[in-house]
Amino acid sequence: MIRILAVFSAIVLLTGCVFTREKFTPVKYYDIGNPDPSKYSSVALRVGAFTVTGPYKQEMVFRTEKNELIKDQYNRWVQTPDVMLKRYLKMAFSEASARKDCTITGNILSFEADLAGKEAVFVIEYRIASSSSTDTLLVEKTSTFKVKYEGASPDSTAGAMATAVASFTEAVAGDLKGKSVNQK
Repeated sequence: MIRILAVFSAIVLLTGCVFTREKFTPVKYYDIGNPDPSKYSSVALRVGAFTVTGPYKQEMVFRTEKNELIKDQYNRWVQTPDVMLKRYLKMAFSEASARKDCTITGNILSFEADLAGKEAVFVIEYRIASSSSTDTLLVEKTSTFKVKYEGASPDSTAGAMATAVASFTEAVAGDLKGKSVNQK
């Protein structure tokens, strides 16, 4: 009798595990891509520290119409936004043969997808200063880059964010054209 009860209990427990199992959802990782360093070969820029403010870690963040932030645990950035941006800028400005007299640093204020506007939003405050003297500030500004995307997939969000970061890199290169380290 005890044996029958043990077998019956085992069957009940096993069928409960089989029929109530949740579907496995793999985590997907996204990146902002790599720049074309030859495009910026005339720009000599050292890349300093970047930070990120807010909930922008590795999970993708989506903003709803009611300003609710949704962190997607199954769709993530391969690195935190500040580390990805620093890597991207180092790659972009790596081929400059000139001495790197300027350093860029900054703080990422927003790195999210706006669901209502269907756009990636990248907001950054940054400074470009002389590498030899922190007193010589060439550029200090806060810029917003918004790029529309189609659909509501993490793939399209990552593609739009990559375009926003590329636009920022273009803006930095434009900031440095005609600037001299001797200017304030």
